[in-house]
Amino acid sequence: MLRLIAFALVPLALASGIAAAGGGPSPGLMTGWDGTLDAARGVRYVAMPVGRSTIVAAVRTSDGRMLRYSTIRSGFGVPIVAFDGTTEGVSSDGRTLVLAEFGASPQQTRFAVMSTSRLRLQKVVTLRGLWALDALSRDGRTLYATEYLSNEVNARYNVRAVSLVTGKLLGGAIVDKREPDEEMNGAPWSRVRNPSGAWAYTLYAKPNGTAFVHALDTSSGRAFCIDLPWRSSTQALSAVRLSLADNGRSLVLSKPGSGRLALVNTRTFKVKALANP
Repeated sequence: MLRLIAFALVPLALASGIAAAGGGPSPGLMTGWDGTLDAARGVRYVAMPVGRSTIVAAVRTSDGRMLRYSTIRSGFGVPIVAFDGTTEGVSSDGRTLVLAEFGASPQQTRFAVMSTSRLRLQKVVTLRGLWALDALSRDGRTLYATEYLSNEVNARYNVRAVSLVTGKLLGGAIVDKREPDEEMNGAPWSRVRNPSGAWAYTLYAKPNGTAFVHALDTSSGRAFCIDLPWRSSTQALSAVRLSLADNGRSLVLSKPGSGRLALVNTRTFKVKALANP
């Protein structure tokens, strides 16, 4: 029966969008295609809205076999966290999957919290205002979300923590305590996680041509903004990608055809600039 259902879902997956609108300045949501990956367990989770519902499937990466599926009400997709197409939504321990609802508005945003073992909906978390998923804690108990203060392209935003146990916000905005008054804005262009899954590193390009890396410790809720010694066009900055080297001790910023542009020590956050993008 699973195999028959899998064949029936193939056309839906192929017809789905890579980056469907997610509301406001966020990168949006993914339906079908690659979904979000639990690399440690070799499973992809794919969301495919059909009518007024969403089919959520767990697919084994080694052979494409569908392991399980379920249907939830309303239209949900896999959150895209950077414009390079990077997705998030499954916790590092592999137990929790979080999807975001289509049609997010300045009034409210909804997230579907699911157990991956049986793909059962556990709860729907509703936040007032326009939000986008940023990252999950390793244990899947905390959602880190971007709160956009308007729906403009270059909107200012806050990063907030949300308990997925209670569905309530935890404290105020998460800021770099070294620069607590710095205004947060810019577009996320690339994302990478460290090997343990605790740290999420995101490259942001600001409208003024500068860029920074947002380093979020999802275990403790700490954040650091690492300014980069660049001033360039959005087009040039959008092509920069993040990767890790030296077992996660170095964050590498590079560009296809240009090689390495900068190195960031992930312990001290010191930047070694090599070239301008």
